[in-house]
Amino acid sequence: MNNKYPYKVKSLPYQIVSLEPIIDKTTLSIHHDKIYLNYVEKLNLLIKENKCLENYTIEELIYNPYLIPPTIINKVLYYAGGIYNHELYFDNLSPTKNTQINGLFKDKILEEYKTIENYQETLFNIASSPINYHWIITTINNKNKIETIGLKDNDTSIPLNLYPLLVIDITEHAYFIKYHNHKDHYLKNLLTIINYDVINERLKKI
Repeated sequence: MNNKYPYKVKSLPYQIVSLEPIIDKTTLSIHHDKIYLNYVEKLNLLIKENKCLENYTIEELIYNPYLIPPTIINKVLYYAGGIYNHELYFDNLSPTKNTQINGLFKDKILEEYKTIENYQETLFNIASSPINYHWIITTINNKNKIETIGLKDNDTSIPLNLYPLLVIDITEHAYFIKYHNHKDHYLKNLLTIINYDVINERLKKI
């Protein structure tokens, strides 16, 4: 996410059909090529009209909201957050099926939750919350401890001083075509195609 204006759409690290049958081609195409693309295009239009922001990366905009003119701050953070979360989400999915949590991430999860089952229960509790979160994000805090949170809209974990490791989109557009209102089925299946190599690399960079 080091690119600056004009921001570019990041290609998927796998073929559009590679996540089937967990995520169908139509859903992934709409998600990446329309919804995510729309955030990139809308942010570029805003920055084009506010050249004082054109030298900042997506992360820099989110980390430093005071740089953004008050009249457009909500829009900029909404589009930038949408780009940021979606790129993490797409990148931490894997065409390899039945992936297993491993490495340093597993160690951290067990340290905090004692068992993988306890951790997954936390994910499902957030997904089923009446607050109707749009994102489940497993993060690491400044004490090097794992925290799993739910966020709405395109909010990111950055303002909370939490570094994102595993990002899961639980908005309807991520699953409704295939799973309809069965968000829990989507989440259960999605957890079998997580790219833990990517997550472990994120953890090592901290």
